[in-house]
Amino acid sequence: MIDPSRRSAVAFYTGVFLLCMSVLMLQIIQTRILSVTSLYYMAFLSISMAMLGLTAGTLVVYFLEERFGRSNMLGMLARITSAYALCILVAFLLQLASSVPLIRWATVVIVWLKLILILAAPFVFAGMAISLALTRSAFPVGIVYGVDLLAPRRGACWSWSC
Repeated sequence: MIDPSRRSAVAFYTGVFLLCMSVLMLQIIQTRILSVTSLYYMAFLSISMAMLGLTAGTLVVYFLEERFGRSNMLGMLARITSAYALCILVAFLLQLASSVPLIRWATVVIVWLKLILILAAPFVFAGMAISLALTRSAFPVGIVYGVDLLAPRRGACWSWSC
């Protein structure tokens, strides 16, 4: 029989692992969608938007420190990851419904801003959740970071299709 504190640690570490792995999957899927719906070189925009979104989410947690305290960390983490999941769904629907046309008018700025917001929005929530898990949890930060690194990264892909 596993004691409750060990069970909660295993559940927390599993959640961090699955969150980080889903971030990688989201990035790969967005890359594939952009390469099909737009020109191929646009696929690399998703990598930049992932880095932008993750950084923005981390900065939200950093600057709103009083709002993200240790006392309500698990509840806040559950709400943020639920928003992350919902944002993925909305972003995919919007991304599939709109392509990036090559036009030379002033509306190109609006089209690009819309694309940037669609691609970066889920990563903002993911950055918030990962930052909360690393900085506000009661678990040792070294183990949490190790679990974060266990989730496969883009450079650690073993097949040719990654």
